[in-house]
Amino acid sequence: MLFGLQIVRVGTLAFVLWLGAWSSVGAQTEKPLVFILAGQSNMVGQGVTAELTADQLITPPNVTYLMETGETGLFDRARFGPEVSLVPRLAQAWPDRELIFVKHAVGGTSLLAWAQEWDAARAELTRNAEVGPLYSQLIAILDRHELRGDAEIGAVFWMQGESDARYPEVAAEYFDNLTTLIAAFRDDLQNTELLFVMGRANPSPERYTELPVVQRAQQRIADDLAAVRLIDTEGLSKREDGVHYDTAGLLELGRRFAAALAAEIHSP
Repeated sequence: MLFGLQIVRVGTLAFVLWLGAWSSVGAQTEKPLVFILAGQSNMVGQGVTAELTADQLITPPNVTYLMETGETGLFDRARFGPEVSLVPRLAQAWPDRELIFVKHAVGGTSLLAWAQEWDAARAELTRNAEVGPLYSQLIAILDRHELRGDAEIGAVFWMQGESDARYPEVAAEYFDNLTTLIAAFRDDLQNTELLFVMGRANPSPERYTELPVVQRAQQRIADDLAAVRLIDTEGLSKREDGVHYDTAGLLELGRRFAAALAAEIHSP
C-alpha cells in the first residue's frame, strides 16, 4: 500500500503504515520491545568498527544493547555484527518505544551447542562442549534483566548453520534440531507466533561438505513453520577466509534482516 493508512499486526505487535513508513501504535504500553540476536560467528560479526562512517556510529536514544556481560554500547568493540544496520531501522520503526536488543552468539557453534536439552557429550560431536549450554545462557540473560513476562519479545534474528554443515550426522539432524529450538523459544517466551528470522548458511570453503543439507533444512523450516522467514545471503561480501562477512557484508545483512521483518509486517 503506497498511500493512506493501514493497520497491520504481527503476533501481538500492531503498526500503522503511512506513506510507506513504519510507526508504532503501541507507544501507550510501558513494556519495552525486545529483539534477540543469536547464532554463531556471522552473528558475532567480523565487521570493523573503525571502517564505519560518522553517521553510522550513532546509537538511537530509545535503544539499549545487552550482551552476556551486561549493557554495552553498539560500538564498544573493535568488531560488530548485523546489529549496526538493523538497530537504527527498527528504532525508526518504533520511535516511541524503548527497544532492547539482546545478543548472545558464539563462533563455531552448532545446534548441538544451542539445544534446550543440552548434553555435553552431544555438543562435543561438534567440539562445542566447552562453550556450555548456549540456549540456557541466553534465557538466563533475559531473566537477569527481567525481560521474560515484563517485556514484549518482537523477534529472534538467527545467523547459524555452517558448523553443522561440517558433520554429516549433525547436518542430517538440522531440520529437527532447529524446529525444536524454535519451539523452545516460543514456549519459553510465551509467544506461539514469535517471529523467527534466519539467514541462509552460505560459506564457500570445501570443508562445509553438508552445506546443501543444512540449506535445504532451513528452506523446509521456512516453508513449513508459521512466522519463520529465511533471508538470502547470496552476494554478501566476505573476508578473505570466504566464510565471514566483512564490514559491507554485515551492514547489508542487517538491512536484509530488517527488510524481512518489514515483509512480515506487510504480509496478510
